[in-house]
Amino acid sequence: MGNPPGRLSRPVQLALALLSAVILIVGVVVANRQPPGEPTALSPAQSAAVRTLVRDYIHDHPEVISDALKALVKKQRAAEEERQKTNIRVLAKQLKHDPDTPVANGDGDVTIVEFFDYECPYCKAMAPKLHDLIETDKKVRFVFKDYPVLGPISDFAARAALAARKQGKYIPFHFAMMGVRGQMNEDMVLATASEVGIDVARLQKDMAAPEIDQIIERNKSLADKIPIKGTPNFIIGETLVPGAADISYIKELIAKARGR
Repeated sequence: MGNPPGRLSRPVQLALALLSAVILIVGVVVANRQPPGEPTALSPAQSAAVRTLVRDYIHDHPEVISDALKALVKKQRAAEEERQKTNIRVLAKQLKHDPDTPVANGDGDVTIVEFFDYECPYCKAMAPKLHDLIETDKKVRFVFKDYPVLGPISDFAARAALAARKQGKYIPFHFAMMGVRGQMNEDMVLATASEVGIDVARLQKDMAAPEIDQIIERNKSLADKIPIKGTPNFIIGETLVPGAADISYIKELIAKARGR
């Protein structure tokens, strides 16, 4: 998606900010070299000379802008990752031990938390690999955070899944829903519930329970606090893994958490 008319791109904004900073620094240096008692503000001639100096240098060495922007982005990314780790640490109990959140392999030694949406194609693509992981490594404790952000049908599906927990069918329903292809609708969600042995009439009644609203709102609040944007997102230890990560990378993080 392009920039709105009149709005500068983020890289250009950063470049201009960097250029302004360079001019300011040069100005401070020049001002500090003024003889005692002389005004510290740059004269118009000095300001013009500084601008010319900076412009000419950047013209001859444009790579300095690129290098500085890369360094700035790297620094900002590192700071954001550190903030996320701190937030995950602070929110660990809500993330991993909410009694109303569905869990697979409850006695596992390593916890994976997934924020997902049943309409998310990337979540669906990862689901079979996650299912295999849960089935083959019973020491992986997997926490399911229903995070419906892709529209009304996402919300309907999440409510159905959470209500299915009352019939002991959350996990089979979850993976059955992740296997549904094409545009979902309410009839499809309910038909999928029936296919895995859920009493649909009871399910529809349970979907209206206030605690379903509370669980979804808690999940959304957690996502905002970390912050998490989009689906899927995984938390392993204090590491946030955004997007459809390679399952081998997830296994590496599991091994790391086990100290291997």
